[in-house]
Amino acid sequence: MDIRTPHYPDFLRDGGEAGALIRGYDWASTPIGPISRWPQSLKTTVGLMLRSPIPMVLLWGEHGVMIYNDPYSVFAAGRHPRLLGSNVLEGWPEVADFNAHVMKVGMAGGTLSFRDQELTLYRKGVPEQVWMNLDYSPVIDESGQPGGVLAIVVETTDRITTEAALRESETRLRGVLDGMGESLAILDRNFRIIDMNAEALRLESRPRDQIIGKTYWEAHPDADPALGDMYRRALTTKKPVRLKHRYVWPDGRPSWISMHAYPVDECLAVFYGDITEQVESEERLRESEERLRLLADAVPQIIWITDADGQHEFFNRQWSLYTGAPLKATDVSQVTSDFVHPDDHAVTLKAFEEARRAGGIFEVEHRIRSKEGEYRWFLVRAEPYRDPRSGEIVRWFGVSIDIHDRRVAEEHQQLLINELNHRVKNTLATVQSVASQTLRNAASTEQAKESLEARVFALSRAHDVLTRENWEGADLYDIVDQAVAPYSSRGEDRLHLEGPRVRVPPRMALALAMALQELATNAVKYGALSSETGAITIAWNVQQGEGGPRLHLRWEESGGPVVQPPSRRGFGSRLIERSLSQDLDGTAQIVFPSTGVVCIVDAPLT
Repeated sequence: MDIRTPHYPDFLRDGGEAGALIRGYDWASTPIGPISRWPQSLKTTVGLMLRSPIPMVLLWGEHGVMIYNDPYSVFAAGRHPRLLGSNVLEGWPEVADFNAHVMKVGMAGGTLSFRDQELTLYRKGVPEQVWMNLDYSPVIDESGQPGGVLAIVVETTDRITTEAALRESETRLRGVLDGMGESLAILDRNFRIIDMNAEALRLESRPRDQIIGKTYWEAHPDADPALGDMYRRALTTKKPVRLKHRYVWPDGRPSWISMHAYPVDECLAVFYGDITEQVESEERLRESEERLRLLADAVPQIIWITDADGQHEFFNRQWSLYTGAPLKATDVSQVTSDFVHPDDHAVTLKAFEEARRAGGIFEVEHRIRSKEGEYRWFLVRAEPYRDPRSGEIVRWFGVSIDIHDRRVAEEHQQLLINELNHRVKNTLATVQSVASQTLRNAASTEQAKESLEARVFALSRAHDVLTRENWEGADLYDIVDQAVAPYSSRGEDRLHLEGPRVRVPPRMALALAMALQELATNAVKYGALSSETGAITIAWNVQQGEGGPRLHLRWEESGGPVVQPPSRRGFGSRLIERSLSQDLDGTAQIVFPSTGVVCIVDAPLT
């Protein structure tokens, strides 16, 4: 071998893997023959192609024998290296028609160029959709005619699929944005509106081109100046901001707008919506609640609301006015502990638990402490409110009605009834005793009638005084005055009453009235009032003793006939001394000095 003959053809040098494969290929078996016979135009073209970083394939001769570089072998994938030296129509049978057209145009001296040409290839044994940029140019041989076609093949599949995916993503995103019920505007760092969704355009009620590309203030000249500060704060702090403001649209529509601005890179995503209906509803609700509160505060009773478990949500003003407590949330057990009389705790909590369990009305009477520390009786009643859908109790609406005066009146009425029963029995017993003794000791029927009427009439007058005082007691002066009134003549000054105003209990009032009537009757018959010169002094006072205050009363006659002690005690004397002592739980004594009868009464006032 001549060592001057290059072992490796010069045009194949530095041709990479493809160059080595070309050098070792049996080209003699192909229509273009061995490398040694290749025309210079073929060699030159192959040499240029092998050194190109762009995928290139040379289709030589009328059969389109394929010669390509390393970048093209990557494109050929699983068909490399079988494609080398093959007929292009047989190498790529799935696109034979396409390549036949290319060969026809190229071998006729024409050129072809395709951008993002879509073809289906079987590079890896399975159909595959690919996109390519294809440029075909004829290669002129030594005869001056096209000897082959040089193809530059740049696959754009990745770009096409990426762009398609991006478009699909943008379409989906646009669909999502346009399907949003909230308006969205994208602002750049200069607050220029670069995009809006369908809801934003609907809210704007004007064409897109009147908004997009303008700054926010150019598109909304009457916007709240606070928006500018809000947007700048969002971009500066990189934190979301929000604002609710009133806005009048360019077409004159007044609206309340809620805005939320979120920084995204150097832009702002501004979500906003018309909340006019919500704001107006809230305002109507506030007005309604205010009217209800004014109405509740005008009611002179305590009104309250709790949740299903008894947690207080509302008190009207009467609660604070009465208890002095602030209008704050608390529960039934806490209110009971803090304000309800200890004796009423158990019955209150039991009634509430039973109402919750049965789902019925909560009702109880208990005493509530006032801010002065006094307790008054209240009727507490609450109705449950149920959720219309679930039927479960969600609230209790209640009222606490002051029934203290009624309760006291009822207790007093019962006391009076009991007292009346007692007094009626005692009075009947007294009348029976008086009648029996009077009839037994009377000398004649006429005398019996006269004495009995006088004694019953005295009892009646005492009852009149007590009735005027609701049987709570009577003024001693009134009792004495009524008892001796029938024996006082106009123009005479024979009865002298001396003593302070003293309240005496009903039992003492009746006993004293009967005793004074007896003394007065005897005085008319035998004593001071039986003469024209006689007089009676009735004096009393109250002295403090060891067991409490005691009443001292003295009946003293003077100026009448000389008194002789009786040989025997009559009914009147026994009535005074015995019955009076028993009724008064004290002592009553009658003495008979010659100057006139004296009766001394000493009894406790309690």
